[in-house]
Amino acid sequence: MLSYRPTRPPLEVFRRVFDSPTSVKVCPFIRISIAYMLWEIWKGRNSSRYAGQVMRATKIMRHVTQWLRSTHSLVPNKTKRSRSVCEAFGLWGLHIIPTQTWTTVRSVRWTPPRAGQWKLNVDGASQGNPGSSGGGGILRDSTGCILFAFSNFYNIQTNTVAEAMAIRDGLFLCEEQNITDIVLEFDSKVLVDMLRADSCPHWRLKNIWADIMRCRGRITTITHQFREGNQTTDALAAHGVRSRRRTVFSFWQDMPLEARGAHRLERLGIPSLRIHRTPLPASPRQWRIAWRRSGVVTIGR
Repeated sequence: MLSYRPTRPPLEVFRRVFDSPTSVKVCPFIRISIAYMLWEIWKGRNSSRYAGQVMRATKIMRHVTQWLRSTHSLVPNKTKRSRSVCEAFGLWGLHIIPTQTWTTVRSVRWTPPRAGQWKLNVDGASQGNPGSSGGGGILRDSTGCILFAFSNFYNIQTNTVAEAMAIRDGLFLCEEQNITDIVLEFDSKVLVDMLRADSCPHWRLKNIWADIMRCRGRITTITHQFREGNQTTDALAAHGVRSRRRTVFSFWQDMPLEARGAHRLERLGIPSLRIHRTPLPASPRQWRIAWRRSGVVTIGR
């Protein structure tokens, strides 16, 4: 958690830096922040001399504090807890409130469908979001046997669009083979909610959504699965990005090595561990101390 005081005169910051303990003076964050402030002063001087703009200390400090706020989000939690780093940020009116995290570990596994049903797992991948993207999917019966699997390349797309395209391609393959009574499972909570509501608010997905709705009658159940329980399709989607082509696999031996290994583990029912860390709110005493020190605006990290 980070608290921010909007303004602090540059001369006061320099005075506090040079009057501060040695541990703070040599702190890398102080050295970088001083260099960045000198750069902002230099830019303000040039704008004043050559562009006729007024050079204001408050504007310089606002740019420096905005940069420090963005830097704060990149600092590891272990480093943030060190005294020198807290003091270094405090010189700029940026005060770190130590927060704790609650770690939960749960077992996640792929579960087969009921007898007579088919389970279609799909996933999308995007390197950059948006970036080079691909999708993959696999259709299995109640014993875990494969009817087909696929991996496709989708050019430049976002994660959500790539996952929607993978859903469409998987349903098209089911339509070609006249497969019904499908349990559709994937890890995008946004698309799960959209399919359950039969509503698409995103205009970028309109054409893809129309194709999915044409095959909607073949789906009996839509379920959400965490990424840890969807590793076969994750490997197939990554293969689509790497291969940059469309491939359909009829046998599990034809799939990429990573997908084959993940499929065997899922069919055996071997679980994966999902580790989730949730930040706990600061205590009321910590909030009162931070409020008195920084005063006005509180920014969550």
